[in-house]
Amino acid sequence: MDANATSFRRGLELDEREELPAEGIDRTRAFGFHRYFVPDWLGGELRTTEELLWLTRVIARRDMNVAVSESTQVWMMLAWIGGDAEQRAHWSDTVLRGGVIPCLAYSEPAHGADLAANDFRAVPEGGQYVLSGEKWPINRGRTSTHVVLLGTTGDDGVPDKRKQSMFLVDRARVVSGAATGVPRVPTYGLRGCDISGVAFDDARVDASARLGAEGEGLELSLRGLLITRTLCTGLSLGTADTMLRTVSRFLSGRTLYDGPASEIPYVSEALANAYLSLLVAECESLVAMRGLHLYTEEFSVWGNAAKVQVARLADHAAKALARTLGARSYMRAPEHAGIFQKMLRDGAVVSVFDGSEPVCLDSITLQLAAVAKAHGRHRDEDWAALYDLRADLPPFHPDRVSVFGRGRDAVLAGLPTLIDRLAGLAPTAGCDAERLAALRAGAEGLRQRLDTLFRRVEEERRSPERTNHSPDSAKTTSPRLMRLAGELCALHASVAALGVWLYNRDHLDAFFADGAWLQAALAREEVHEYGIGDLDPAVTRQLVDRMNAQRERNEFFSVRTVRQARPGAPEASGADRPATAL
Repeated sequence: MDANATSFRRGLELDEREELPAEGIDRTRAFGFHRYFVPDWLGGELRTTEELLWLTRVIARRDMNVAVSESTQVWMMLAWIGGDAEQRAHWSDTVLRGGVIPCLAYSEPAHGADLAANDFRAVPEGGQYVLSGEKWPINRGRTSTHVVLLGTTGDDGVPDKRKQSMFLVDRARVVSGAATGVPRVPTYGLRGCDISGVAFDDARVDASARLGAEGEGLELSLRGLLITRTLCTGLSLGTADTMLRTVSRFLSGRTLYDGPASEIPYVSEALANAYLSLLVAECESLVAMRGLHLYTEEFSVWGNAAKVQVARLADHAAKALARTLGARSYMRAPEHAGIFQKMLRDGAVVSVFDGSEPVCLDSITLQLAAVAKAHGRHRDEDWAALYDLRADLPPFHPDRVSVFGRGRDAVLAGLPTLIDRLAGLAPTAGCDAERLAALRAGAEGLRQRLDTLFRRVEEERRSPERTNHSPDSAKTTSPRLMRLAGELCALHASVAALGVWLYNRDHLDAFFADGAWLQAALAREEVHEYGIGDLDPAVTRQLVDRMNAQRERNEFFSVRTVRQARPGAPEASGADRPATAL
């Protein structure tokens, strides 16, 4: 309904005016979205991160300005990671009462992602800290009530990695001095968001505002980012769903060449490929959410890989859909095209959020040697809990996330077991011997590509050319190694999709169980990249039929059956739970 606070029409109008969607944010908060950022063991609603993923996806598919503005609540995770028992109790109570609109204040105008070079000062003095400096650009800098920031507490005699400390500042409790907003900046996407900054001028805060020990700020920030980068995948899934839904609905109803435009072979394959990318992205995201509970200490590579790959899958599909939609992808006025253009712009920012793609790949690159070493170690574990979407999960403890995973990654480690499980499957009516043989070949191909990738890592690390870098930069990461890190991300998503299929094919629908979609995904050289003519026409038909059926039944484009709110339905009340109307 157009009257809904987060309707497409309302979102477009506010976006054109570059206006913060206050009503949509208030409606989301009234529903209790903020409560899902507090773990249940602290009195909140966060039982599983998968539930939080779905809520983020639901909001993002309607209006990214609302989703991005209100999902800053995720930064309160840093209180659960670095806070002591008293701080956790205080902040959880404050969040649950709805009293927190946080912003993350890490970056500075002169330093960007180089957090160790930050100039912001936090000087200890008489049981307080005096904060001075400016943070920019950040989301909700002006409109936040609380600021999570990094400040330099160490002097020149302290190593750069131990100079920064982390603070969670309640702006209403600044003892003296000032904490003021820095003006907004115009942006290409997220035109309704408060992308601005915050400046502190000799602002005194109580020492209890510090999270963790002095000098622990950089480590805490990286631990937090591993969680938030993983949760960013919900934003990509939401925008990708709306773009595909918009384009497929429009082209299905448009007559060209004596038939629906969606039936033109080029168009059908473009839609099928975009749908397939969304299924693979969902598999990678769902497995990552489960991993946050089950393998929390192994996210130093995983969190970066999930963010990079899900964003790549969504972004590549979005560009292909824009080409398919043609000139109308540039139009902002009609609702069918306007919302596509808005989502295209808004969704593109995910690859920049919480560490850009190059930053995430750089983090993976620095750990490639450890990942290669761990790859050679056999892990005899039962991976069912990771992949079986029906399996219960233990409580989520964000404080267990580690910056140093020693190269461990449960998805990569489980591939041999997945291959063995696949070898033991018997043909079925939907998944015959020929398809099983193709799936086994695809899975074995993943193993061979991983082995080859890690050999290339060793060769590149030993290469004398690796030392030939610019003398004017301290950042010496090899671009070739970063490319290998990107290939690792793609393989990671393919393995996740294989695992989800193997452990859920006996209880999901026939489309999922037949595995044609998985065979097509495993055939992609890089799982997010595809070209016209890659898909078998019969597989194209199968993918398009499933996509159309889910769209017509008002279901999410998903490996599971998850229904959306009925078009034109009034907004649910704040007492309704997410399962009632996604």
